[in-house]
Amino acid sequence: MIANRTLELLSLLQAQKEWTGDGLAERLGVSPRTVRRDINRLRELGYPVTARKGPSGFYRLSRGARLPPLIVDDEQAVAIALALQTAPASVIGMGDATKRALNSIKELLPPHLARRLATFSVEQLENAWELAPPQVDPALLAQLSAAAQQRELVRFAYRSVDRDPVDDEVLVEPHRLVVWSGRWYLVGYDRRGNSWHTYRLDRIGQLTSTAWRFGPRDVPEADLTRFVQLQPDRGDAADTWPCWGTVLMECPATLVAKWAPGTASFEAIDERITRIRMGAWSWSGLIGFLITFNCPFTVEGPPELAEAARQVIGRLDAAAHDAPSGRGL
Repeated sequence: MIANRTLELLSLLQAQKEWTGDGLAERLGVSPRTVRRDINRLRELGYPVTARKGPSGFYRLSRGARLPPLIVDDEQAVAIALALQTAPASVIGMGDATKRALNSIKELLPPHLARRLATFSVEQLENAWELAPPQVDPALLAQLSAAAQQRELVRFAYRSVDRDPVDDEVLVEPHRLVVWSGRWYLVGYDRRGNSWHTYRLDRIGQLTSTAWRFGPRDVPEADLTRFVQLQPDRGDAADTWPCWGTVLMECPATLVAKWAPGTASFEAIDERITRIRMGAWSWSGLIGFLITFNCPFTVEGPPELAEAARQVIGRLDAAAHDAPSGRGL
Protein backbone atom coordinates (compact mmCIF):
# COMPACT_ATOMS: atom_id res chain seq x y z
CA MET A 1 0.00 0.00 0.00
CA ILE A 2 2.82 2.39 0.92
CA ALA A 3 4.75 1.51 -2.23
CA ASN A 4 1.70 2.13 -4.41
CA ARG A 5 1.08 5.50 -2.76
CA THR A 6 4.74 6.49 -3.19
CA LEU A 7 4.51 5.58 -6.85
CA GLU A 8 1.36 7.66 -7.25
CA LEU A 9 3.04 10.58 -5.46
CA LEU A 10 5.98 10.39 -7.86
CA SER A 11 3.60 10.31 -10.81
CA LEU A 12 1.84 13.46 -9.56
CA LEU A 13 5.14 15.30 -9.10
CA GLN A 14 6.18 14.37 -12.64
CA ALA A 15 2.85 15.45 -14.13
CA GLN A 16 2.73 18.94 -12.58
CA LYS A 17 5.56 21.39 -11.91
CA GLU A 18 4.55 22.38 -8.38
CA TRP A 19 2.18 20.99 -5.73
CA THR A 20 1.07 22.28 -2.36
CA GLY A 21 1.15 19.83 0.52
CA ASP A 22 -2.62 20.11 0.92
CA GLY A 23 -3.13 19.51 -2.79
CA LEU A 24 -1.07 16.31 -2.70
CA ALA A 25 -2.80 15.15 0.46
CA GLU A 26 -6.21 15.63 -1.17
CA ARG A 27 -5.22 13.75 -4.32
CA LEU A 28 -3.70 10.86 -2.35
CA GLY A 29 -6.41 10.74 0.31
CA VAL A 30 -3.95 11.05 3.21
CA SER A 31 -2.88 13.67 5.72
CA PRO A 32 -0.24 16.36 5.00
CA ARG A 33 1.97 14.64 7.58
CA THR A 34 1.83 11.40 5.57
CA VAL A 35 2.72 13.35 2.45
CA ARG A 36 5.83 14.69 4.17
CA ARG A 37 6.88 11.13 5.12
CA ASP A 38 6.34 9.95 1.54
CA ILE A 39 8.36 12.89 0.20
CA ASN A 40 11.26 11.86 2.45
CA ARG A 41 10.93 8.30 1.16
CA LEU A 42 11.28 9.56 -2.43
CA ARG A 43 14.39 11.50 -1.43
CA GLU A 44 15.89 8.35 0.07
CA LEU A 45 15.31 6.61 -3.29
CA GLY A 46 17.30 9.34 -5.00
CA TYR A 47 14.56 11.60 -6.33
CA PRO A 48 15.49 15.28 -5.70
CA VAL A 49 12.28 16.76 -4.29
CA THR A 50 12.66 20.38 -3.18
CA ALA A 51 10.26 22.18 -0.86
CA ARG A 52 9.41 25.77 -0.01
CA LYS A 53 7.78 26.47 3.33
CA GLY A 54 5.21 29.11 4.19
CA PRO A 55 1.79 30.20 2.86
CA SER A 56 3.04 30.02 -0.73
CA GLY A 57 4.96 26.80 -0.15
CA PHE A 58 5.14 23.94 -2.63
CA TYR A 59 6.86 20.68 -3.50
CA ARG A 60 8.75 20.33 -6.77
CA LEU A 61 10.60 17.45 -8.43
CA SER A 62 13.95 18.90 -9.55
CA ARG A 63 16.62 17.57 -11.86
CA GLY A 64 19.20 15.62 -9.90
CA ALA A 65 22.93 15.16 -10.35
CA ARG A 66 22.46 11.40 -10.74
CA LEU A 67 19.74 9.34 -12.36
CA PRO A 68 17.46 7.80 -9.68
CA PRO A 69 15.76 4.42 -10.07
CA LEU A 70 13.06 4.38 -12.72
CA ILE A 71 9.63 3.62 -11.26
CA VAL A 72 6.61 2.92 -13.44
CA ASP A 73 3.35 1.18 -12.67
CA ASP A 74 2.11 -1.94 -14.48
CA GLU A 75 0.07 -0.07 -17.10
CA GLN A 76 2.96 2.29 -17.87
CA ALA A 77 5.41 -0.60 -18.30
CA VAL A 78 3.08 -2.40 -20.74
CA ALA A 79 2.46 0.87 -22.64
CA ILE A 80 6.21 1.50 -22.99
CA ALA A 81 6.89 -2.04 -24.18
CA LEU A 82 4.06 -1.95 -26.74
CA ALA A 83 5.17 1.46 -28.01
CA LEU A 84 8.73 0.18 -28.49
CA GLN A 85 7.47 -2.85 -30.40
CA THR A 86 4.97 -1.14 -32.70
CA ALA A 87 6.26 2.39 -33.33
CA PRO A 88 7.10 3.05 -37.00
CA ALA A 89 10.83 3.48 -37.64
CA SER A 90 10.85 7.10 -38.80
CA VAL A 91 14.34 7.80 -37.42
CA ILE A 92 17.44 6.24 -39.00
CA GLY A 93 19.36 3.70 -36.92
CA MET A 94 16.90 3.48 -34.03
CA GLY A 95 15.99 -0.20 -34.57
CA ASP A 96 18.85 -1.64 -32.51
CA ALA A 97 18.48 0.97 -29.77
CA THR A 98 14.75 0.20 -29.56
CA LYS A 99 15.41 -3.52 -29.12
CA ARG A 100 18.01 -2.87 -26.42
CA ALA A 101 15.65 -0.53 -24.57
CA LEU A 102 12.88 -3.14 -24.70
CA ASN A 103 15.22 -5.86 -23.38
CA SER A 104 16.37 -3.57 -20.56
CA ILE A 105 12.77 -3.00 -19.49
CA LYS A 106 11.97 -6.72 -19.63
CA GLU A 107 14.94 -7.55 -17.37
CA LEU A 108 13.67 -5.13 -14.70
CA LEU A 109 10.08 -6.36 -14.63
CA PRO A 110 8.77 -8.49 -11.76
CA PRO A 111 7.67 -12.02 -12.75
CA HIS A 112 3.93 -11.31 -12.80
CA LEU A 113 4.38 -8.33 -15.11
CA ALA A 114 6.89 -10.15 -17.34
CA ARG A 115 4.30 -12.90 -17.87
CA ARG A 116 1.66 -10.31 -18.68
CA LEU A 117 3.93 -8.56 -21.15
CA ALA A 118 4.69 -11.87 -22.89
CA THR A 119 1.03 -12.02 -23.94
CA PHE A 120 1.58 -8.75 -25.84
CA SER A 121 4.59 -9.98 -27.79
CA VAL A 122 4.45 -8.51 -31.30
CA GLU A 123 6.32 -9.69 -34.38
CA GLN A 124 6.91 -7.04 -37.03
CA LEU A 125 8.52 -7.04 -40.43
CA GLU A 126 11.56 -4.82 -40.71
CA ASN A 127 9.45 -2.36 -42.70
CA ALA A 128 5.99 -3.12 -41.38
CA TRP A 129 4.29 -0.07 -42.84
CA GLU A 130 3.44 -0.43 -46.52
CA LEU A 131 3.34 3.36 -46.87
CA ALA A 132 6.34 3.91 -44.60
CA PRO A 133 7.38 7.57 -44.23
CA PRO A 134 10.92 8.62 -45.13
CA GLN A 135 13.40 8.28 -42.28
CA VAL A 136 15.28 11.22 -40.78
CA ASP A 137 18.74 11.52 -39.25
CA PRO A 138 18.70 11.52 -35.41
CA ALA A 139 21.56 14.05 -35.44
CA LEU A 140 19.34 16.42 -37.43
CA LEU A 141 16.53 15.93 -34.91
CA ALA A 142 18.86 16.68 -32.00
CA GLN A 143 20.34 19.78 -33.62
CA LEU A 144 16.98 21.28 -34.56
CA SER A 145 15.49 20.47 -31.15
CA ALA A 146 18.40 22.15 -29.38
CA ALA A 147 18.19 25.20 -31.66
CA ALA A 148 14.45 25.54 -30.94
CA GLN A 149 14.99 25.33 -27.18
CA GLN A 150 17.85 27.83 -27.26
CA ARG A 151 16.10 30.13 -29.78
CA GLU A 152 19.02 30.00 -32.17
CA LEU A 153 18.65 30.85 -35.85
CA VAL A 154 19.58 28.08 -38.29
CA ARG A 155 20.45 28.08 -41.97
CA PHE A 156 19.79 25.11 -44.24
CA ALA A 157 19.11 24.05 -47.82
CA TYR A 158 15.51 23.01 -48.40
CA ARG A 159 14.16 20.94 -51.29
CA SER A 160 10.56 21.89 -52.03
CA VAL A 161 8.35 19.33 -53.74
CA ASP A 162 7.44 21.92 -56.39
CA ARG A 163 11.08 22.80 -57.15
CA ASP A 164 12.73 19.42 -56.94
CA PRO A 165 15.67 18.99 -57.34
CA VAL A 166 16.51 22.67 -56.67
CA ASP A 167 17.48 23.41 -53.05
CA ASP A 168 16.69 26.85 -51.64
CA GLU A 169 18.83 28.19 -48.79
CA VAL A 170 16.67 29.57 -45.98
CA LEU A 171 17.30 31.36 -42.69
CA VAL A 172 14.79 30.10 -40.13
CA GLU A 173 13.72 30.59 -36.53
CA PRO A 174 13.07 26.97 -35.41
CA HIS A 175 10.10 26.89 -33.05
CA ARG A 176 8.68 23.37 -32.83
CA LEU A 177 9.09 19.83 -34.17
CA VAL A 178 5.83 18.12 -35.14
CA VAL A 179 5.18 14.51 -36.17
CA TRP A 180 2.13 14.00 -38.36
CA SER A 181 1.22 10.96 -40.48
CA GLY A 182 4.60 9.45 -39.59
CA ARG A 183 6.52 12.41 -41.02
CA TRP A 184 8.71 14.88 -39.15
CA TYR A 185 8.16 18.61 -39.68
CA LEU A 186 9.83 21.75 -38.38
CA VAL A 187 7.51 24.69 -37.78
CA GLY A 188 9.65 27.77 -38.25
CA TYR A 189 9.63 31.44 -39.17
CA ASP A 190 11.40 32.38 -42.41
CA ARG A 191 13.42 35.51 -41.63
CA ARG A 192 13.90 36.47 -45.27
CA GLY A 193 10.31 35.94 -46.35
CA ASN A 194 8.85 37.16 -43.02
CA SER A 195 6.38 34.27 -42.93
CA TRP A 196 5.66 31.00 -41.12
CA HIS A 197 6.41 27.70 -42.86
CA THR A 198 6.60 23.97 -42.24
CA TYR A 199 9.72 22.14 -43.39
CA ARG A 200 9.88 18.38 -43.93
CA LEU A 201 13.00 17.14 -42.12
CA ASP A 202 13.79 14.58 -44.82
CA ARG A 203 14.16 17.51 -47.27
CA ILE A 204 16.53 19.54 -45.08
CA GLY A 205 20.23 19.49 -45.89
CA GLN A 206 23.42 21.36 -45.00
CA LEU A 207 22.05 22.49 -41.63
CA THR A 208 24.28 25.00 -39.83
CA SER A 209 23.84 26.99 -36.64
CA THR A 210 24.38 30.73 -36.79
CA ALA A 211 24.87 31.53 -33.08
CA TRP A 212 22.33 34.32 -33.57
CA ARG A 213 19.47 34.41 -31.08
CA PHE A 214 15.85 35.33 -31.72
CA GLY A 215 13.13 36.52 -29.37
CA PRO A 216 9.74 35.04 -28.50
CA ARG A 217 7.17 34.99 -31.30
CA ASP A 218 3.52 33.95 -31.26
CA VAL A 219 3.02 30.76 -33.26
CA PRO A 220 0.59 30.99 -36.21
CA GLU A 221 -1.92 28.60 -34.65
CA ALA A 222 -2.35 27.05 -31.21
CA ASP A 223 -2.77 23.59 -32.76
CA LEU A 224 0.49 23.18 -34.69
CA THR A 225 -0.57 19.78 -36.02
CA ARG A 226 -3.49 21.48 -37.73
CA PHE A 227 -1.08 24.12 -39.07
CA VAL A 228 1.05 21.35 -40.59
CA GLN A 229 -2.04 19.70 -42.10
CA LEU A 230 -3.04 22.92 -43.83
CA GLN A 231 0.29 23.34 -45.62
CA PRO A 232 0.23 22.46 -49.35
CA ASP A 233 3.83 21.18 -49.41
CA ARG A 234 3.47 18.23 -47.07
CA GLY A 235 3.46 15.21 -49.40
CA ASP A 236 6.02 12.97 -51.02
CA ALA A 237 7.97 13.71 -54.17
CA ALA A 238 6.34 12.65 -57.42
CA ASP A 239 8.56 9.62 -57.93
CA THR A 240 7.18 7.93 -54.80
CA TRP A 241 4.07 6.69 -56.65
CA PRO A 242 3.77 5.46 -60.24
CA CYS A 243 0.51 7.37 -60.85
CA TRP A 244 -0.02 11.04 -59.98
CA GLY A 245 -3.01 13.22 -60.81
CA THR A 246 -4.59 16.58 -60.07
CA VAL A 247 -8.28 17.37 -59.53
CA LEU A 248 -10.47 20.29 -58.52
CA MET A 249 -12.56 19.06 -55.58
CA GLU A 250 -15.77 20.77 -54.41
CA CYS A 251 -14.61 20.56 -50.80
CA PRO A 252 -13.14 23.23 -48.47
CA ALA A 253 -9.39 23.03 -47.94
CA THR A 254 -9.90 22.64 -44.18
CA LEU A 255 -11.73 19.34 -44.75
CA VAL A 256 -9.20 18.20 -47.34
CA ALA A 257 -6.41 18.87 -44.82
CA LYS A 258 -8.18 16.72 -42.25
CA TRP A 259 -8.87 13.69 -44.43
CA ALA A 260 -6.32 13.65 -47.24
CA PRO A 261 -3.39 11.25 -46.75
CA GLY A 262 0.03 12.64 -45.93
CA THR A 263 1.16 11.92 -49.49
CA ALA A 264 -1.26 14.51 -50.91
CA SER A 265 -0.65 18.20 -51.58
CA PHE A 266 -3.38 20.78 -52.10
CA GLU A 267 -4.23 24.45 -52.38
CA ALA A 268 -7.43 26.39 -51.72
CA ILE A 269 -8.85 27.96 -54.90
CA ASP A 270 -11.64 29.61 -52.92
CA GLU A 271 -13.77 28.77 -49.87
CA ARG A 272 -15.49 25.94 -51.75
CA ILE A 273 -12.97 24.55 -54.28
CA THR A 274 -9.63 22.86 -53.51
CA ARG A 275 -7.00 21.67 -55.97
CA ILE A 276 -5.63 18.29 -54.85
CA ARG A 277 -2.54 16.55 -56.18
CA MET A 278 -2.29 12.94 -55.08
CA GLY A 279 -0.45 9.75 -55.96
CA ALA A 280 -1.42 6.06 -55.87
CA TRP A 281 -0.28 2.64 -57.09
CA SER A 282 -2.72 2.71 -60.05
CA TRP A 283 -5.04 5.17 -61.80
CA SER A 284 -8.10 3.29 -60.56
CA GLY A 285 -6.65 3.29 -57.05
CA LEU A 286 -6.23 7.06 -57.26
CA ILE A 287 -9.88 7.44 -58.31
CA GLY A 288 -10.82 5.27 -55.34
CA PHE A 289 -8.97 7.62 -52.99
CA LEU A 290 -10.76 10.64 -54.45
CA ILE A 291 -14.21 9.03 -54.26
CA THR A 292 -13.84 8.63 -50.49
CA PHE A 293 -14.32 12.41 -50.12
CA ASN A 294 -17.89 11.93 -51.43
CA CYS A 295 -17.64 15.31 -53.19
CA PRO A 296 -17.89 16.25 -56.89
CA PHE A 297 -14.55 16.77 -58.59
CA THR A 298 -13.14 17.62 -62.00
CA VAL A 299 -10.01 15.95 -63.34
CA GLU A 300 -7.34 18.44 -64.42
CA GLY A 301 -4.85 15.81 -65.56
CA PRO A 302 -3.29 13.71 -66.76
CA PRO A 303 -5.48 12.08 -69.45
CA GLU A 304 -4.88 8.63 -67.88
CA LEU A 305 -6.69 9.78 -64.74
CA ALA A 306 -9.66 11.05 -66.73
CA GLU A 307 -9.85 7.74 -68.61
CA ALA A 308 -9.67 5.80 -65.32
CA ALA A 309 -12.57 7.91 -63.99
CA ARG A 310 -14.69 6.99 -67.03
CA GLN A 311 -13.88 3.30 -66.60
CA VAL A 312 -14.67 3.31 -62.88
CA ILE A 313 -17.95 5.14 -63.52
CA GLY A 314 -18.87 2.48 -66.11
CA ARG A 315 -18.15 -0.36 -63.70
CA LEU A 316 -20.10 1.29 -60.89
CA ASP A 317 -23.02 1.99 -63.20
CA ALA A 318 -23.06 -1.62 -64.36
CA ALA A 319 -22.92 -2.86 -60.78
CA ALA A 320 -25.86 -0.64 -59.82
CA HIS A 321 -27.96 -1.89 -62.74
CA ASP A 322 -27.11 -5.53 -62.04
CA ALA A 323 -28.07 -5.25 -58.37
CA PRO A 324 -31.39 -6.90 -57.39
CA SER A 325 -34.38 -4.54 -57.20
CA GLY A 326 -34.51 -2.66 -53.89
CA ARG A 327 -30.93 -3.55 -53.06
CA GLY A 328 -28.89 -0.81 -54.69
CA LEU A 329 -25.31 0.02 -53.71
